[in-house]
Amino acid sequence: MSPHKERRRPHKVRAKATSEMPAAADMPIFLRKLGVRPRKSLGQHFLVDEMLLGDIATAAVQDPAVPVLEIGAGPGGLTQELLKRAQTVVAVEIDEDLSALTRARLTPEHPGLQVIAADILQFEPVELLAEAGTQPPYVAVGNLPYYITQPIVRMLLETAVPPERIVVLVQREVALRMVGGPGRESLLSMSIKLYGAPNLLFDVPATAFWPPPKVRSAVVSIDRFEQPALDLKPGEIAAFFMLVRAGFAQPRKQLHNILVDESGYERPAIVAVLEEAGIDPVARPQHLALEDWGRLFRAFIAAFPEALDVE
Repeated sequence: MSPHKERRRPHKVRAKATSEMPAAADMPIFLRKLGVRPRKSLGQHFLVDEMLLGDIATAAVQDPAVPVLEIGAGPGGLTQELLKRAQTVVAVEIDEDLSALTRARLTPEHPGLQVIAADILQFEPVELLAEAGTQPPYVAVGNLPYYITQPIVRMLLETAVPPERIVVLVQREVALRMVGGPGRESLLSMSIKLYGAPNLLFDVPATAFWPPPKVRSAVVSIDRFEQPALDLKPGEIAAFFMLVRAGFAQPRKQLHNILVDESGYERPAIVAVLEEAGIDPVARPQHLALEDWGRLFRAFIAAFPEALDVE
């Protein structure tokens, strides 16, 4: 049993079986005082459980001296918890009204806080840190809108100066795909495991949010490696993921069938490549670990050098 289930939730909300926004009378008191209404167009669901906010902040901040880049600050609930643990917080919020509210409410008492109204996907993280007067190393944390979770995670992993640690609150189904595991790997887990080690930290119930989403959520951490887990040259990474994407194009099929369909090469040649890489041709892509894809990549470009655009 998760320890969070036994805790008292100060801001527990009452979810209703309706597609409409819950009634204002059910809104948590602190949001009502702030006059905040979530914007459906931005996929806003504010985490209002104080204990869970503290747990996320604790998971993100391991060294108080390392700056924190918060993505999607919203009304500042997580921002407040981060400020209890970190000396410097750069909070980014796309909603200009919310960013102004959080700036006015929190910066007078917290000189280490900078609130920036911006779309995180339109800037390099180091640009935002520089605008706030700080620099790497840094960690990144956020309650991510479900519809842009993957682009944000990918950006954080692939940016020129990535965070040392990423802690994100995401849809639980996405969290499971991020973490993967034996027999449960995905294109998303492979794209993360090349750069860092993902871990599922804890689940977050819908009742911890306002308004309650229709899906369950979970918190995932990613500890960034100093170097990619596979020995790939910068020009090989894009080609490597071309192969991995092809392999997961039809995840219900066996690999030899998928690669024949996706590459157009003859079956005997594809089977030979899989065997050269030490991979059972009848395996399915979710059963391959990152190291398996690395061997397959080497065998594939040796057999078909023209197939992947390797620089």
